[in-house]
Amino acid sequence: MKNLIENTIGKIKQQQLKPAPKWKYLARKYGSWSVFGLIVVLGSLSLSAGYFIIANLDWDLYRFMHQSMLGYSLSIFPYFWAILIAIFLAAAFFDIRKTETGYRFSWLKISLITLGSIILLGLIMSLFGIGGRFNSMMTKGVPYYGKHMMVTRESQWMQPEKGFLAGTINSVSDNEIVISDLNRRNWNVQFSEKTLIRPSVDIKQGGMIKIIGKKLGENKFEASEIRPWIGRGMMDGQQRRFMINGSGMMRNN
Repeated sequence: MKNLIENTIGKIKQQQLKPAPKWKYLARKYGSWSVFGLIVVLGSLSLSAGYFIIANLDWDLYRFMHQSMLGYSLSIFPYFWAILIAIFLAAAFFDIRKTETGYRFSWLKISLITLGSIILLGLIMSLFGIGGRFNSMMTKGVPYYGKHMMVTRESQWMQPEKGFLAGTINSVSDNEIVISDLNRRNWNVQFSEKTLIRPSVDIKQGGMIKIIGKKLGENKFEASEIRPWIGRGMMDGQQRRFMINGSGMMRNN
């Protein structure tokens, strides 16, 4: 023991080692926890954005695309945000393990703490609409995001060749609606007494709608079902058919 102490003192003198300043210790300590906090915030933002997408997609469209519910759900799931959350969980583990007490925490414990924090803050962000606003920023600022990285409500309903169309109503007549789609292209949408119009749809100029049907030709579309832009338009589980007059008013058929 005496030799060990003497050797240690000798190395300190030989290498001229000095105690690290306290501020460096504090910087490392609080820096690690600051990084952890940033990871939680970014993970929560990812969760809020992913939840917004999941909540706003129409998951029942598999019926119109001749796919299974499972297959269609897997094809539109927001994997991008799920992968980011997994990356943040891994980053949190390595960050906490670098702290002075990090060795005490197992992978499971760190994951549960991090995931719980992300879920709690993510729910708060969702309540304040942060996930929706962030998705809008991503869609407008990063065109590749909405077209290739993620199935959004906009990309889900802008597939006229597959029978899905959405836009803003420009005018309404007895058997036709003229809309401007999400790409500002005008469409003449035909409907009949067989067209299913969900109860909460407001067929009037300026209203936004989603349409299921088939493309008839250039700028022409036939509607078999019309839904409101937000949600599926169900009321008390009822589905009713309506007729539309030229003023855009609806009545039971």
